[in-house]
Amino acid sequence: MSDFKDSNKIDLEEIKAQISQVSQKPLDAHPQEFENIHSNIVQALSEIDGL
Repeated sequence: MSDFKDSNKIDLEEIKAQISQVSQKPLDAHPQEFENIHSNIVQALSEIDGL
């Protein structure tokens, strides 16, 4: 997966792909995956809102 922190702009399609791929990962990796997704969504929202 690409690291959104290195990108200046968030790709919402990439976030959707991340969400859909969580179920394919080991259960113990889910909390970190959800944290990464949350972080990316917050960043995307801040870009939309101009915060």
